[in-house]
Amino acid sequence: MIDTQTFLLRAMIAIVLGGIIGIDREIKNKPLGLRAYMLIALGSASVCMMSINMASSVEETGLAFDLSRSVQGIVGGIGFLGAGAIMSRNEDGRLRGVASGSAIWLVGVVGIGVGFGLLIESAVLSVAALLILTVVAQARDKTLNAD
Repeated sequence: MIDTQTFLLRAMIAIVLGGIIGIDREIKNKPLGLRAYMLIALGSASVCMMSINMASSVEETGLAFDLSRSVQGIVGGIGFLGAGAIMSRNEDGRLRGVASGSAIWLVGVVGIGVGFGLLIESAVLSVAALLILTVVAQARDKTLNAD
């Protein structure tokens, strides 16, 4: 069972970790910015924490509860958000929004990790995503400008 103090702490951590990725998207003026990424991480973490609490009350209620279904629902729902970010093509025919769609999906995974108490792993994912979104983008831009 997750107590209120732990719930609040994990919720705040989810907001911060989602914000780490969202700040890059905000700075680059992407359609989904800081608030969206923070909310996705918070929502994912909250569903997991509430699911843990529901599962821990199984003995009292006699109901069965499968935590993996919560994760499946989150991943599926976030897939729709990510797909919405990948809806148009550039003038050169390339898809736009693929990085944003991928980042949305990853932020959902970060939220799931935080919700289940995997704080170090979630922090590593957030920092790795930020590095990928910034360093790889800079390398790509240098390559494109060199041509």
